[in-house]
Amino acid sequence: MASTYSTSLGLELIGQGEQSGTWGITTNTNFGTLVEQAITGVQAITMSNATYTMTTYQGASDESRNAVLVIGGTNLAPQNLIAPGVEKIYLISNQSGNTVNIKTSSGNAAAIRDGSYAQVYCDGLNFYNATSSGNSVQGDLAVTGSITAGANITAVNTITANTISATNYLGITGRIVQTVTLVGGSGSTTSGTFTPTGAAANITPTSVSSKILVLVSGMFWQTNGYGGNAYLTIYRNATNVNGSSPMSMASVPTNQNSFYGGTAISFLDAPATTSLTTYTPYIFADSGGTANWGSYNSSRITLLEIL
Repeated sequence: MASTYSTSLGLELIGQGEQSGTWGITTNTNFGTLVEQAITGVQAITMSNATYTMTTYQGASDESRNAVLVIGGTNLAPQNLIAPGVEKIYLISNQSGNTVNIKTSSGNAAAIRDGSYAQVYCDGLNFYNATSSGNSVQGDLAVTGSITAGANITAVNTITANTISATNYLGITGRIVQTVTLVGGSGSTTSGTFTPTGAAANITPTSVSSKILVLVSGMFWQTNGYGGNAYLTIYRNATNVNGSSPMSMASVPTNQNSFYGGTAISFLDAPATTSLTTYTPYIFADSGGTANWGSYNSSRITLLEIL
């Protein structure tokens, strides 16, 4: 009876009564080469931005039998690494420049990110990542260097690190991510419609979901207007954040020509943009008077971006 071959490792199974006088060569190849490949073999795979199919032979050395796959090359996009559809475990180091999806010709893949290591196994059709549970840490995670994440960092308990740099922080809200302060700027007008003052603070939000806490304070008064009023509001770019209404008012008694005072305004704005955004006090006066804002560097605008 002729030889057959084992399913997973392709070892030659000598037929009954076959290979008289030469069976030792086959046995030495099986155990001295092929089984050692399957247990300790390290195979370099060089990918070239395309699907790579590993060699698979029966009774002879090949790529797919090895225990460890070290993947290099120049992948500019995720690529597939095709393995035989047999039960097998691999340790994989992916240094190819992009994600590698190890799979059979027709089954589901296990993805290995560039620069990472993974243990995967095949059930004869589909591949599975056996190291995913190792990425979940129960308790405290202490890091002596930096953590850089392209997505979210989620922890049940505590993350302790010198530096954490990430695009998003899941579950952490109310953080002040940047502040801008403008001191000085003044203006006056006799116009009966809102007119910009000489104070304007700029901020560029880091996220469209950010809120901007606007704090405005300074001298605000009305002159030359018996019984008149001066009005103040804040514009975001060309938009009154309070609709068409003012946010503060200074009134002159009917028996006086002028009224001097100060004001402070705070409001939480949602600009919904990541473009440069300008906040400016606008003023107007009625009854023929003059509205005035800021004097002796008394005006101040502070912007706080909150995520």
